[in-house]
Order: sequence, then C-alpha cells, then structure tokens
Amino acid sequence: MELIRISERKLKIMLTPTDMCHFELNNDCFGEDSTKMHQAFRLLLDEVRRRTDFEGDDRHLSIQYFPSREGGCEMFISQLCQTDETVAVPIQNSLLPSKNSSAPLPTRGQIGSFRRDCAFRFTELNYLLHVCNRLLGSSNVHESHAYRDERNDYFLFLTVLSASPFSLPKELDFLVEYGNVENAALLRLYIQEHATLIASPDAIGTLGILR
Repeated sequence: MELIRISERKLKIMLTPTDMCHFELNNDCFGEDSTKMHQAFRLLLDEVRRRTDFEGDDRHLSIQYFPSREGGCEMFISQLCQTDETVAVPIQNSLLPSKNSSAPLPTRGQIGSFRRDCAFRFTELNYLLHVCNRLLGSSNVHESHAYRDERNDYFLFLTVLSASPFSLPKELDFLVEYGNVENAALLRLYIQEHATLIASPDAIGTLGILR
C-alpha cells in the first residue's frame, strides 16, 4: 500500500492485488452498498489514519476509484468542504478525477456528502434518450458522459452526490427499467478501446432535449 499526500484534503492511495485481499476489496464488487464493502472501506480508512495525518471526516468524502489490469487499484480520497451556504453547482470536470477542483459542492443536508461515479448500459439509443430526458434538471447529477461502442450499445456515466459512497440517490432507481447497472471503474477500461464519445460533460442536457 502506497500513500501520496496531494494536498491537505486530498490523498492518493495505490493498492496492490495483495493489499486488495488484505482489505477485502474486490474490483468487481467495489461500489456495492453492502455491509462487507462498508467494513472494508472503514478498515482501509483506519490504516490511512494510522500511517498519515489525514483526518478525513467519513461523512464528507469524495472517492474516485480506478482499477488496474493487474488486480490492484488507485484511489483518490478527498475531504469535501462544508459550508452552510454552499449551493449545488454543476462540476465541470472530465471523466477522470481532477486534482485541482474548486467547484462548490452541496452540503450533506441538501443532497449528499459523497461524490460517486456510476455507469449504465443501454441496448438502444432510444432508451438512453428517455433516461436523459427524465434526468433533465436533476439536482443530484453533476456530470454526465455518453458513449457508443462497436456493437451499438450505449453507455451513460454519471457523477452524483449521495448519502453513502456505496449507494445511489433514489431518483436514479428508474434507470434499471431501461438498462443495466455497470461497474463504472471497469467499464472505463473497456470504453478506452471499444467506444466513442457521444456527449460530455453534460450528456443529459445535450441528449435529453432530443426526446
């Protein structure tokens, strides 16, 4: 396990396959809202606090997760700012994590405290357009990126704020009516070689009005 302090509020963690086994983390299951994942993440944070002076508040963390082909991963953990007057504003970042993002984020009481990436697969363009249309004006979604692969499947990546790093806002529950939930971290590896970008960073706004 290697730790790099990027700033006072941001930390980069690099885990080998052996580290993943030690913390009971699994690339295929990362992001699931399960007791096992919560325990594994708390174990990881305990080790981070033991080895560094990073005092991240568990209730206000941004987690960006990128698996490696060898079975390990890189993780960026950031402590979010907390101010009573913070207003939800779209975050204009790329799909990959930004090391210098200063865009304001909503407070825990408004929407959620955890920034999370999620992904969905659709077999038809029409399904993607329906979803984007229904998500127009969503206060929980801050970035959206749409792709199409070589088999004419469509993918929608969303960056959302939620109450837990392992759960999604309830307003996204309807998406399973149109497509399948995918592992966002693993899907990124796939689209780098097999898909082309349709719209970014506001795919919802671009495609939602077409329906």
